[in-house]
Amino acid sequence: MIDVNLRAKAKLVAMLVASPLVAAPPVWASSGGASPGGASAGAPPADASPGELGSTGGGASTTGSGTAAQNLVATASGDGMTVTTHVSALLGRHLAFTGTTTAADAGTTVLVQRLDPKAGWISVASGAVAAGGAFSILWRTNYAGRMTMRTVVEQTATTSQTGQTPPTLQITVFRPALATLYGRGFFGQRTACGQVLKRTTLGVASRTLRCGTPVQIYYRGRTIVVPVIDRGPYANNASWDLTQATAEALGITGTETIGAISA
Repeated sequence: MIDVNLRAKAKLVAMLVASPLVAAPPVWASSGGASPGGASAGAPPADASPGELGSTGGGASTTGSGTAAQNLVATASGDGMTVTTHVSALLGRHLAFTGTTTAADAGTTVLVQRLDPKAGWISVASGAVAAGGAFSILWRTNYAGRMTMRTVVEQTATTSQTGQTPPTLQITVFRPALATLYGRGFFGQRTACGQVLKRTTLGVASRTLRCGTPVQIYYRGRTIVVPVIDRGPYANNASWDLTQATAEALGITGTETIGAISA
């Protein structure tokens, strides 16, 4: 097991040298790390904050490859409607749902709904259909986790217009959490989960999750899935401790506010 006091001292020295700025919750803005860039033309913003926009490039979240996936844009169609949104979002920030329905629906209201296991479909946001059938709706995310979302025309919310299923998408909303980094000075030592920490080791330290638990981490439009490999962190009131390889895959260079969800 890596010595806790030694790790805390080493990270304190690294923090003093780097002097990273930590974003205050509930806003998920980060001062360090490389930005993945803005979304492509026509894609809805993943968030209202500059520097947090996702990209339409990349693939699914990865485990063990050392490459973080970009915040993908997903599109679904059904019941005479097409909708597009980002698959990852930040709790307390805006997530846009843009799309089209039939021109005959101009002036009506489109509902964005979240599927609740007990209550069924719950409306979380709404917007008017413009002339021609286009709509753009912002949901200020107020629920965290992996969830199923759909869009429906309000006047037909309980009955299908064409007998088809309304456009349905899977998204993940992350809670903010403070994360520290470790690696240099500890390479070659054995973690609390029994593996030797290397420069290329992808993983995260947690005080409570079992060793090997997959954790999906989100930062500035990038996501990656890594296992719990160690215990910690024990400084700065942080919830997670990222290995150097994990931090580099996400573009993190110091103590930052991230999003994380365990499997």
